[in-house]
Amino acid sequence: MTADQIREYLEPRRHEFADPRSLVLPALKFAQTGRGYLTREDMEAVAEATGYSASYVESVATFYDRVYTEPVGTRVVSVCVSMSCQLRGADQVWEALCDKEGVDHHHGGTSADGRITVQEAQCLGYCDRAACIQVDAEETQGPHTPDSARALVDELRAAPDPDEYWR
Repeated sequence: MTADQIREYLEPRRHEFADPRSLVLPALKFAQTGRGYLTREDMEAVAEATGYSASYVESVATFYDRVYTEPVGTRVVSVCVSMSCQLRGADQVWEALCDKEGVDHHHGGTSADGRITVQEAQCLGYCDRAACIQVDAEETQGPHTPDSARALVDELRAAPDPDEYWR
């Protein structure tokens, strides 16, 4: 992603933000749409496009949990681990997905084929539909059981890869 592409994306959105520093996060999210994560070059392009230092841009990128500075799967599956979801089986959903994708039960991770990343999320706001899952930071659904969560991942694997990675 180039600084010019990022400027072009930001220009029609500038009026939505009272503080220009607030443009850094949407710029980062846009910059990661190509690969699904940010490279050092992407962050430097955001710094150039927004006029902030590379260290400031990196501090924003590493603060937010849906901005990735290392490769993640083609699809990112976030399992809510808040109290409401835990009371309704989130731990079993988490374990089922970690087992299915062969990732660490304590930290989640990306499947060996690079297709699915399983990660924890704090409160996705679906307490009335716990245990819930969010796919690619956009579609939250629930309630899920271990079986329905595994079926969801099977559906994601069968679907074509997204053209852009908005997360």
